[in-house]
Amino acid sequence: MLDTHDRTDTERRSVLKTIGAGALTTAGTVATSGSATADASWTHYHNPVGPVGFGDVTAIQADDGTYYAYGTETPNDIVPIATSDDLVDWTYIDSALDSYPDWRDNPDAGVWAPDINYYNGQYYLYYSYSTWGSANNPGIGLATADSPDGPFEDQGPVFRAEDLEMTNCIDSEFRVVDGVPYLVWGSRYGIHGVELTSDGTDYVPGTTFHLAGDKREGGMIVRENGYYYLFYSTGHCCEGSDSTYEIEVGRSESFFGSYYNQTGTDLRDLNEHCSGVAILEGTNEFIGPGHNTAIQDENGDWWMLYHVEATADREDRTMMIDRIRGENGWPVVACDGTPSTQSPMPGTGSYDCDSATDGSEIGERLFDLL
Repeated sequence: MLDTHDRTDTERRSVLKTIGAGALTTAGTVATSGSATADASWTHYHNPVGPVGFGDVTAIQADDGTYYAYGTETPNDIVPIATSDDLVDWTYIDSALDSYPDWRDNPDAGVWAPDINYYNGQYYLYYSYSTWGSANNPGIGLATADSPDGPFEDQGPVFRAEDLEMTNCIDSEFRVVDGVPYLVWGSRYGIHGVELTSDGTDYVPGTTFHLAGDKREGGMIVRENGYYYLFYSTGHCCEGSDSTYEIEVGRSESFFGSYYNQTGTDLRDLNEHCSGVAILEGTNEFIGPGHNTAIQDENGDWWMLYHVEATADREDRTMMIDRIRGENGWPVVACDGTPSTQSPMPGTGSYDCDSATDGSEIGERLFDLL
């Protein structure tokens, strides 16, 4: 799995099979029940996997094997929740929050980009609470629950922009490194990190650090085989079929950086949209892929859950899934770095690009290669 903790940390429960990521977005569309997306033999699935409206997806697997996905608010839900037994057939179940948190007084503020984790014996759901553009003292809050389907109880803000003297304090990513909890965050004005108190409910003053440049958001960090990989989204989101969203990556031997991409460029020096090396770009069929999480199936293979801003048929955000492969020590999503239409099911133990929608050569399992 893409683990949120170092391999040297205390043994984790099997429920920790995810890392979430959050990105700046507008409110999503109505979350509806997913439909079966696998074919009759259940050897392949077809994108999108739904439900419609799940933007900025984060996911976790519970002890009973059930997967839970959470998304940015919709007109009907404050953080919708969906479940699946196979990562492709999703069913909407509920909203994680029954009402808006009371620590903001702006009626236009939205709850975006949730980040689900299991920590301190509870489910920790970090969330962004912001208005578009994030100039009005946005922040990251925390809600907790004993079960992944809630009910989640709001614990208030972890920090706000004025606390850290930075702007755009949204898009959280929770990590524990050497037993110390951190939040990575940022959108538009760089990706940053800060140490948290041991209970994960507050920040430690004077501990911020810089990871990536402007016009990047939704950072997600994975540690495997001596590297930390920082995935993030860049480009214009939230513009439907005109969106230019894509996913890029950099890596570092230290959690704190510096992170470099495939061309050797320090991510902190990238300050223009789509100026790095994309590992997932849109097509005419699936437009604006971005804001991802990553999760491991029961067979040990890695999958990226993300949303597209639009499809060829509709202008709604929709949840997608594609395999993460490895080439020369770097992640590649699907067969050629574009969203697939049809792919082998998660958990089948193999991934044959000849049977997927694009015919690229099959790559090795990502983290076996590095």
